Amino acid sequence: MAVFEKSQQIVGTSEGGYQNNPQDSGNYYMGNLIGTNWGISAPVLASYLGRIPTKSEMQNLSRKTAEQILKLNYWLKNHFEKLQNQSVATLLYDGAVNHGNSGMRSIMLKVLRSFNISMSDYQVFSLKGISSLNRLNQRHLFNAIKSERTERYKKSENKQFLTSWMNRLERIQFYSNNSIAGIWPYAALVCDGIGLILITL
Repeated sequence: MAVFEKSQQIVGTSEGGYQNNPQDSGNYYMGNLIGTNWGISAPVLASYLGRIPTKSEMQNLSRKTAEQILKLNYWLKNHFEKLQNQSVATLLYDGAVNHGNSGMRSIMLKVLRSFNISMSDYQVFSLKGISSLNRLNQRHLFNAIKSERTERYKKSENKQFLTSWMNRLERIQFYSNNSIAGIWPYAALVCDGIGLILITL
């Protein structure tokens, strides 16, 4: 089963510190420019606090608290811990953080239709939906999700973010759970009968 900390290690590299770009809709709540920090948008922090957050509260949001919010609001809420493949879980979790839960469900409805699977919006990340995802060929599923996310980015009117969005997707690569690459994605050690050789993957 997928592990939050492994996925967060990758997603966290795409979600840096505080920013309040006025062109980013996620930085606003109730008309107030609050900003975003560690992947936590203004609406998400408002939901967590139960009130309108201040700009200072967003700026001072600790990474530890942010990860607690991310885990609760995106990982556990969508049952990603039930996914069998870590790469698929990372791609879905990253998408939920970046597109929002509803946006990622919309993407997945298109992906599922490409596999001739029909379900309602609320079922996508239900236990039933996750079970359906686990039964699919994981590499094919990963590629389909990545392709659909790419198309969504390209259709966005915010072209200024396109390069960073594509770099974000490129950081997430597919590894089967029993692949050594899934444990050590950049290199592998093999024995040639004489000694160990380092091979770049």
